[in-house]
Amino acid sequence: MAARTLLKLPHSATRQLRHPVTRWQSCNHRPHCFLTQVAVLRGCRKSSQSYLATLVQSRSVSAVSVDLERPVIDFNSAEVAFNSKTTFELMRSWMIFKICSFRVVVRHCDSLYAVSLKVLGANLTHSIMRHLMFNHFCAGETVEGIIPRMQQLRDYGIGGILDYAAEAKDEPPVAAEACEETTVGAPVSARTFDYKGESMCDANVEIFLKAIHGVRDTTPNGFAAIKLTGLGNPMLLERMSTCLVEMTELFRRLTTEGQMDKVRQPYYCMDRSFLLDWDTFQKGWRSMFHVRDEEELRQFFAKLDTSGDGVISFLEWSESINLSEINELCRSCTEEGPLFQAALDDAELDLYWNMISRVKKILDEAQQLGVRVMIDAEWMDIQPAIDHLVIHLQRIYNRQGQPLVFQTYQTYLKGMHSSVLHDLERSKREGWCFGAKVVRGAYMVSEREKASNRGLLSPVCDTYEATEENFHRVINAILEHNSPKGSEQTQNELLVASHNRGSVEYTLQRIQELGNDHSKVHFGQLLGMADHLTFTLGTHGYKAYKYVPYGPIDEVVPYLIRRTQENSTLLGAPGVQEERKMVTRELRRRLLRF
Repeated sequence: MAARTLLKLPHSATRQLRHPVTRWQSCNHRPHCFLTQVAVLRGCRKSSQSYLATLVQSRSVSAVSVDLERPVIDFNSAEVAFNSKTTFELMRSWMIFKICSFRVVVRHCDSLYAVSLKVLGANLTHSIMRHLMFNHFCAGETVEGIIPRMQQLRDYGIGGILDYAAEAKDEPPVAAEACEETTVGAPVSARTFDYKGESMCDANVEIFLKAIHGVRDTTPNGFAAIKLTGLGNPMLLERMSTCLVEMTELFRRLTTEGQMDKVRQPYYCMDRSFLLDWDTFQKGWRSMFHVRDEEELRQFFAKLDTSGDGVISFLEWSESINLSEINELCRSCTEEGPLFQAALDDAELDLYWNMISRVKKILDEAQQLGVRVMIDAEWMDIQPAIDHLVIHLQRIYNRQGQPLVFQTYQTYLKGMHSSVLHDLERSKREGWCFGAKVVRGAYMVSEREKASNRGLLSPVCDTYEATEENFHRVINAILEHNSPKGSEQTQNELLVASHNRGSVEYTLQRIQELGNDHSKVHFGQLLGMADHLTFTLGTHGYKAYKYVPYGPIDEVVPYLIRRTQENSTLLGAPGVQEERKMVTRELRRRLLRF
C-alpha cells in the first residue's frame, strides 16, 4: 500500500480555531478544500502564510506520498475534537463523564431525580438540569429552539439525526377483555385495543411530522428517527412478530414433512437456506394442512415460485405470503398449533392497516421534503414485525435513486449477518435502494434474561468479541455489496452508528481498500458523546452526524435518565475513558495558557 502523509496546520494556527468549516455539501470531500478554508477562517495571519505555502507545495507531491481523497485521520487531536466547545462546556463534559463513571449514581439517578422534584420543586430542578445534563445531551425544546445548536454543528461539517424524545400524552388504554366467541385461525375478539391508544398513536404522527419538518429547516441532508411503537400498539407488533417467526418455522418444517426441532433456534439463526421443490413442498404441506385438490395446491406452489424455476427459496416464500393472508391459511390447519394461535384476527388486521397508514403519512411527507427517515430497532419480541414493515416501506419509498427509509440492524443478535445478506439480495432482486443503520444494540441484558426465563436459547452473542466480529462482518458485507469492484455500482447507503474508535477506523480502512464512494457511508454518534470521532470525521470531509434528542425538558429528562441507565456499560467503556482523558488534556492546554 502506498505510503501516505497527513498535512497538518501549524500548532499556533490550531490554537485560535473557533469556527472552521468543512462542509461535505460543498467541498466534494477533498482535504485541500478543508485545509484552505481552515487557514482562511482561523484568521491566523502569521501561520496561514506559511501554511498556504506548504499547501501549494503539497499539490505538486505525487499520489504516492499524499492521498488527497482519503487522508490519514488522527483521532487523538483534542483541539480538533473539542474546538467547537467553550471552556465552560468542556468543564461540564468532564463533570458529566466523571459523575457517570460512578455506577451507584447511574443506577439510582431516577430516584435522585424524584427526590429533587419533591425537595426543590420542578422549576428549580429543571433549571439546574437544563444547564447540565439537558444542554449537554439535547439540542433544545422546540424546532425553533434547536436551530442555533444545529447551525453550530453544520459549521463544523456535522449533520443531525433528529429524535423528538418526548411522547404524546394520553391516558393508558383500558385492559383488553377476552371474548368467548372464536373462529378458526385466531379468536375474533381475543384481544381488543382501546381507541385511546389509537388516538395517542395519531397524536404521535403529528410529533413525527414536526420532526420531519425540523430536519428540513435545521439540518438539510440530515435524518429523522421514528419508532414504530409510537404508531401502533406494541402488543400488536408482538403478535405480528410471533406470526412471522412461525411462518419462518413453517418454511423449515415443510422440508421435513412437518417435524419440529427439539430446540427452537433464535429467529435470526433459523435456517433459511432450504429450497423447496414440488415433491418436498406437497408432502410437507399435506402433513400440516387439509388439501381439497391437487390442482389448487399446484396453483399455490406456482404463486410462491415467483422465479418460475421449480423451487421455492426463503426470499420467495417471505415475499409471497402476507400477514393479512395467514388467517385464511390457518383455516386449513390440521391442528391448532403455534401458527394457528399466532394468526392475526380481523380486529388486529384493522389495527395493522391503521399503523401502515400512519407510517405512510409520515413517509409521504418525508419524501416530499427530501428528508430521510431511520426506523429505530427495538426489543426482540417485536423486532421481526418491525423488520417486515420496514422492508415493505423500502419497496415503496427507496426507488428514487437513493434510499429514503433506513432499516436498523442490531448486531448483538446472533445471525444478523445472514439477515443483512438476505436483505441485500432482496433489494437487488426487487430493484430498490438498500439503506441501513448498523448498531451493536441496546437490549442485551434484558434479552438474555427473557430467553433464560422462557427456557430458550439466547438470541444475543455470547461475548463482546463475538458482537464486535458480527458488527464488522455486517459492515463489510454492505461495503462489499456497494464496492465498484463488483458487477455494478449501487446507490445503497450505510450509517455506522458507533462510539468505538476501532470500528470507525475499520470502516474507513475497508472504504479505502474496496474503493467505495465514501459519500454513501455515514457515521453517527450521540450528541454529547464521542466528539473526538464525530468532529474529526466531519473536518476531514466524511459524512458525520450527531443523534440529536429534543423536546420539553420535563418530558425529556426521564428519557435521558433511561438512556443513561441503559447505556451504563457504555459510559464506563474504554472509548468514553479515552474521551474523558482528551477533555482533561484540552482543558489543561487552555487553562495553562493563562
